[in-house]
Amino acid sequence: MTGLLKDVMHDRADSLDAPDLDVAAMLRDGDRQVRRRLTGVVGAVAASLVVVAGIAVPTVLSDDSRGPDVATPVVSYELAYALGGTIHDGSRTVETDLAINALVQAPSGYVVADRQGRVHTVVDGESQQVGRLADPDRGRLVSDDDVVAWVDAAEAGALSVLDLATGDRVDVPIEDLPGDPVSPNPGSVGGAGADIVAVDGRTVYVPAARGVLAWDALDGGDPVLLPAADGVGAEVLQVEDGEILQVATSFEPQEVDGSTTMVQVEELRSGPDLLDTRALPGTGGALSPDGQRAVLHTRVSPPDGVSYYTTVVGEVGADAWTPVAPQPYDSVLGYQWLDADTFAATASISTETSARQDLLTCEADTATCTVALRGGGADSPVVATGRVAG
Repeated sequence: MTGLLKDVMHDRADSLDAPDLDVAAMLRDGDRQVRRRLTGVVGAVAASLVVVAGIAVPTVLSDDSRGPDVATPVVSYELAYALGGTIHDGSRTVETDLAINALVQAPSGYVVADRQGRVHTVVDGESQQVGRLADPDRGRLVSDDDVVAWVDAAEAGALSVLDLATGDRVDVPIEDLPGDPVSPNPGSVGGAGADIVAVDGRTVYVPAARGVLAWDALDGGDPVLLPAADGVGAEVLQVEDGEILQVATSFEPQEVDGSTTMVQVEELRSGPDLLDTRALPGTGGALSPDGQRAVLHTRVSPPDGVSYYTTVVGEVGADAWTPVAPQPYDSVLGYQWLDADTFAATASISTETSARQDLLTCEADTATCTVALRGGGADSPVVATGRVAG
């Protein structure tokens, strides 16, 4: 649950000044997640794994009901970002002596990564190093409230999980992970040869060759394999209150000039596991913290024009989706929920001579937005998605 739209503005790089709101890494990595390799459906998984096919696992996964009568408490956040060593969190600012390059916010404080990939906690204004990203260029911090996870560079690489509120921590060597962990970057080695795709409550999700591992490592639980369908690659984007947002990739036959060609098909889907799912409109997005809503985006790339993003918001189980299109922006992308009703978005407006990107807060009920940060400053903000800024 990292800046964005830099790739969009590259289409006009020869004629425009550099975009002033550099949050491109979030979307670049997000699109890479959607489009990267078809995950293999082969590979042995250690005998100790529990394989789950369409059933709940209350001992490992979130045991809170997703119904409206027994809802998981939702923390409300202000829109947060970092400029240099300063964290801006609504009207509050926190000064650090770090060059912040990745940021997540939590009820108890913040976890950040600096430009060298060093991971620090920031609590009550005090920073403390707690690790180092295995991949300082593409690594990320993944969090759900106070529980934060990352792939650490320690020794041959470790999956590190920290509870910022209690101080509980576990570091699991990558080589000890069951099954076949999948790297976000094919060809990478060591600690960068594994990934963490989501944290939901105290459950950490690690991609594997046959699906995704759900693991409450902090409490010593056994990993659970949530398998993908046969012949389908599952790319988990986010998990919130048991609802899994994924991109399902498969190959389908298509007739072309009298011959049959296998065509790769990608579809955004959500559900309680990787099998019992429903299709969603878009190529990526973010779930609300209660898993009931989603803000979804689609990249549009005209053959003779500038790429842009469209965004919609709605109930995950409904068929109606409301466009999020505040004027005068020509590209809008929702990237983070601040509570169950409000999300943050980046929005760009460009002409033939200039370009600007702003940060917005938007209300899901009305799809209306307010400018939280107007682009144009000398420094580019690092938004609180955990992804290393590009």
